[in-house]
Order: sequence, then C-alpha cells, then structure tokens
Amino acid sequence: MSEELELYKQAYERERKARLAAEDVLETRSRELFLKNQELEASLVQLKAQQDALIRSEKLATLGTLVSGVAHEINNPLSFVHSNVDTLGQHSDAIAKLYPLLIESLAVDESERPAFAERVFKFLEEEDLEYFTDELDELVSDTNDGVQRVKEIVRNLRSFARMDAQVRTEADLNEGIRSTLKLINNQISANTRVNLSLEEIPPVLCNPGEINQVLLNILVNAAQALEGQREPTLEITSKENQGWVEISIADNGKGMTKEIQQRIFEPFYTTKDIGKGTGLGLSISYGIISHHQGELLVDSAPNKGTTFTLRVPIQTR
Repeated sequence: MSEELELYKQAYERERKARLAAEDVLETRSRELFLKNQELEASLVQLKAQQDALIRSEKLATLGTLVSGVAHEINNPLSFVHSNVDTLGQHSDAIAKLYPLLIESLAVDESERPAFAERVFKFLEEEDLEYFTDELDELVSDTNDGVQRVKEIVRNLRSFARMDAQVRTEADLNEGIRSTLKLINNQISANTRVNLSLEEIPPVLCNPGEINQVLLNILVNAAQALEGQREPTLEITSKENQGWVEISIADNGKGMTKEIQQRIFEPFYTTKDIGKGTGLGLSISYGIISHHQGELLVDSAPNKGTTFTLRVPIQTR
C-alpha cells in the first residue's frame, strides 16, 4: 500500500511540475503576445499618423496648385483694374482743380471771357481731360469687367473649396468640373483645345471638395501629359449611366504602357520628373472615389493618349 502511495505521489509530482512548466510557458507566451500587441498598436498609431501626414502633404500640393492658378487668374484683371483706378485718381485731381475755375467763370466780365476761356482750354489740354472724358466710359466698363472676373474666380474657388465640409451633401458634379477647369486654366497650354460635353446629370450625394480634388489631380496630370504635343486636345464628358454618374477626362498625350497602368494608383509611384509630383495624387484620388463606393478607371496606350473615368453611384438623402 505504501508502495502504491509512493508511486502516486511521484506521478502527482511529475504532473504538478509539468503543469507548472506549462503555466510558465503559457505566461511567457501571453506576456510576449501582450508586448507584441502593444508594439502592433503603436505601429498602427504611427502608420495612421504617417498616412494623415501624407494626405496633408498631398492636400498642400493641391493647395499649391490652386494658389498658383488663382494668383495667376486674379493678377490679370487686378493689373488693369489697378491701372484704371490709378488713371481715374490722377484725373480726379485735375477735375477737382477744374471745379473752382468753373465757379470763377460765373463771375468773369464779358470782356474777360475770351481770355478766361483760353485759360480753361489750356488747363484741359495740359491735364489731357478731353481724352479722359472720351475714355471715361471705357475705363469704368473695363474696371467693372475686371472686378466681375475676380468675383467669378472667388465664386469658383468657394465652390471648389467645399472640401472643408466633412458632411456629404448633394452636389452637381458638372459645376465641379467647370469650377476646377477655371481655377487651373493657367496650367493648361493656351493652344490646347478643351472640348466640354456635359450632359444633364442628377445631383450626387458626396463630399464635393474631395471630388473636386480628384478632378484637379486628373486634369493637371492630363495637362502635363499634353506638353509637347502638336495638337493638344482635352475631352471632358459627363453622363448618367444606369445608376451612375460617369465623368471621363481624355487627353491625346503620351499615353502609358500596361505595366504603368497596373501601378498608377500605388502610393509614391510616379513617372514624373523629380520635384514634379509626390506620387500620391492618384493614390489618394483612388481612395476618395472608393470611399464614395465609386470607381476610378484608366485606359491608355503609348502615344495614343489616356482616358480616366470616374464613376460615382447616384445616391440622394
């Protein structure tokens, strides 16, 4: 009996040691898993921060493109508005001096009027007021046109910059196309033929600013692809197609190989010269359209141009 008890104790001790060893291993593995999980969480936080920083950098690049275009577009009308206002200012001083002369003429004797009239005509000639009165209507009209152009640019900018709104709203994507085109007009070569064929389309529930950012990225890419082409042409179409709004942007530029097309939406992938792109524009654009449950497609061939097609589902509130 005592022998059996001893055997039992030995078996129990072996089992206890094995259990303790297993518990030690389990505790060690649990601790390792916990530490690995903490490392992964820290890595995810870091990756998210890096992703946010990259998106901000791309938005800054987009902002830089906008600022360049808007500055150029506003500078032209402001230049002649400034010139016209300066001319008006100079001649307003002369008119202010003319006023007391006219008051004085009321008290001039009949015999002194010829000499006084000669004095007035000489003043008008010296101040070039005769020319000024002839050109006054044109000066005012040109100045008003310049101010209206600036107002239109600001309106387009406000329409484009609705990217600040995080809440989705119903938007006319045709308006987004027109606004974006006007804002980057200076980046499209003057000899580029831009053909707009925009059908009537229903409003789309979206973040308009984000969609405009996609349009800007694709349009700027198309404009750059047309550099050096003999007859550069940009075709932009929109239509409703079986529950989708489709926007196509086609250029007759350099085109790209199948290999490039397969990588075109990868982050940091770019075929542009150093300093001409971040390699993030199309990647972020693809993400934006995917977030809208849409599609961003590309069709291209070397020396035959490129077509980007943006498809967004028609959704309303």
